[in-house]
Amino acid sequence: MTPPDGTLILRDVDFVLTMDPPGRVLRNTSILIEGTRVKALGDYGDLRRDHGPADEELDCRGTIAVPGMVDAHTHLAMIAMRGLAADRSNVLYEIFWPVEKALTPEDTGKLAAMGALEAVKSGATLVAEHYFFAEEIALAIERVGLRGLVGHTVMTWGGPWTGERELRKSLDFIEKWSKRRSLVRPVVAPHSTETVSVEWLKLLRDVTEEKGLLIHMHLAQSRREVSSVKERTGLTPVRLLQSLRMLGPRLLAAHCLYVDEEEKLMLAASHTSVVQCPSTYMLSGEPFHAAEILEAGGRVLLGTDAPCYSDGVDMLRETRNFVYALRLLTRRSTLLTAPQVLGLATVKAAEALGLKRLGKIAMGAEADIVLLKPKLPRLRPVMEPHAAVLYSATAGDIDTVIIAGRVVVKGGRSTLVREEEVVEEGEKASRRLLKAALDLNPQLERVLPESAFKYL
Repeated sequence: MTPPDGTLILRDVDFVLTMDPPGRVLRNTSILIEGTRVKALGDYGDLRRDHGPADEELDCRGTIAVPGMVDAHTHLAMIAMRGLAADRSNVLYEIFWPVEKALTPEDTGKLAAMGALEAVKSGATLVAEHYFFAEEIALAIERVGLRGLVGHTVMTWGGPWTGERELRKSLDFIEKWSKRRSLVRPVVAPHSTETVSVEWLKLLRDVTEEKGLLIHMHLAQSRREVSSVKERTGLTPVRLLQSLRMLGPRLLAAHCLYVDEEEKLMLAASHTSVVQCPSTYMLSGEPFHAAEILEAGGRVLLGTDAPCYSDGVDMLRETRNFVYALRLLTRRSTLLTAPQVLGLATVKAAEALGLKRLGKIAMGAEADIVLLKPKLPRLRPVMEPHAAVLYSATAGDIDTVIIAGRVVVKGGRSTLVREEEVVEEGEKASRRLLKAALDLNPQLERVLPESAFKYL
């Protein structure tokens, strides 16, 4: 495959959804990539005349090009538990945390690779990942060619991996990966206000400010979090973070489900990036507040959450579920257009994360591009390409994925890993995890679905 310092032409793309700005479409356009960035867009003949022949060409007739999507909240390795939350409640505390106590670094890496492979084949080119064993997860994300904002989860108490050792792992990961030349960058990752002490929140806030990093955490994600934080501190989770000067553009706050009207305005006014994971909420019957936050001028990003909550790492599905759920909640059939929703998952997300060269197809932008090949009846005719992508396309329509100028998926298959091997390794790791978890905590037998034992 052409190295990132070479040139690549995507020849004669039918529709280029530039997201520069959202809604701008170029027809029958070729895209010249030089190194990691888009060098020029235009007529194929003009590009060859002005820039000479490229090192490689892809025939893109019949395709739709969109910028790579930003999956702003993931737990890739939790693919191990896909299906265990189906049709159940209180799974975080009763199933996931007890199972996660049996994780090993090696198996976490194998599971994350399987999750990352699903992500890249579903249109994501960047994932914001929050989990234990961040080193292994970062390497897995690198392995499949994705960009990553990765944080090692820090918990003072309450969860499966807690205490000073995990705090040190997080700080060591930040130090190491801040110096590494990689598409993966570190972030600070306290788990939540429920599980992290005020003292540690202050410490991690200071690390964020000192190193200029993002802070990624869960916020007001459950009634239990709100009640326990209020009992311990006298404040709700959002008001606690406000008192600690943690609300703001550097904060990636996942969920924000249990917030009052004033707190929605606080999140919006502070330019906190509120990440909404609609598939998770729809499956668990939880309303979410994206409409109010957007209308207050706030930032809303989209994430797939854990594949054992949403049962997928699929950003195409997530964007579709987002607009469907939002219109149902608000009873407003014209709330957000297709270009606006795709913009939230691409250019608006990139801007919120401070990555202004991502999320668009334009001269000088990073060459993170997804090519869909609408061969099946569900995508024909393409009268409005944004609508076709948002409302009709599936991961199976993705033919090619380019990240930082490198073709990482071609013909619907990874160019960097053997997919069958990644899946086989992930399946084996999942079985080992569940067996080890049952050995560690036999009481899990009472809460795991019967089908899980047949899987073992």
